[in-house]
Amino acid sequence: MKKIILLSYLFACSLVTFAQTPAPATKPAPAPAAKPAPAPAAKPAPAAKSDAKPGSAIGVNFSTNGIGLQFARDIGTSKLLAFEIGASYLPYSISNMQLELDGSKLNLNGDIKLGAINAMIDFYPMKNAFKFTAGLSYMLTEASFTATPVDSAKQGDIMISPEEQGIISIGATMGPIVPYVGIGFGRAVPKKRFSFNFEMGAYYINQPNISFKTTGMLEPTSSQQPVLQGNVADYNWLPMMNMGFNFKISK
Repeated sequence: MKKIILLSYLFACSLVTFAQTPAPATKPAPAPAAKPAPAPAAKPAPAAKSDAKPGSAIGVNFSTNGIGLQFARDIGTSKLLAFEIGASYLPYSISNMQLELDGSKLNLNGDIKLGAINAMIDFYPMKNAFKFTAGLSYMLTEASFTATPVDSAKQGDIMISPEEQGIISIGATMGPIVPYVGIGFGRAVPKKRFSFNFEMGAYYINQPNISFKTTGMLEPTSSQQPVLQGNVADYNWLPMMNMGFNFKISK
């Protein structure tokens, strides 16, 4: 009996001790990390507006076509292309110039007109002053001469006066509308205020048109016109050299 009571007492004490033992503290579950709010997408900065505008210029030229003026304007704002239109002209005359041909003295008179009206496009492949030029020209270049004998000619016992011998008339024209290609240095529209330009090129004239007429005793030689025309059949290109100054008149 005592054993039963003792066991009951020990069992009760064990229950009390177990009830008084604190439960192990539970760690709180970590709160989920807050995701950072996405930063607003940066708007691209607006493209800066370019102040570049097509410019214009006027120029003075000195060329194998004479003295001339031109107007030029940029095509767009890239400075790669420019359009120019201009004209040059130089007439001069030959009066009473004597020359000797086959032992006969001739008195030579004539008029020479040099000139062209041009419409050109300049291309600047490296955006500097180096350029290629191409376009069309209305040619004003022409020449006409007359030659008359200075002395009387003797044929047997007969003296033939200069008037009876006759007059030789010869002329040359070209074009009128011909293509042109060239290469040079210098801007038709300066980047600043002033520019110098130099250019070399050639007109494709196909061949000059030759006229040849004679009068008096020389009249039968007029048949030589086709021969003279054939002599210039291979003369297809007319060289041109030009230099000048350009002045910018607007931005």
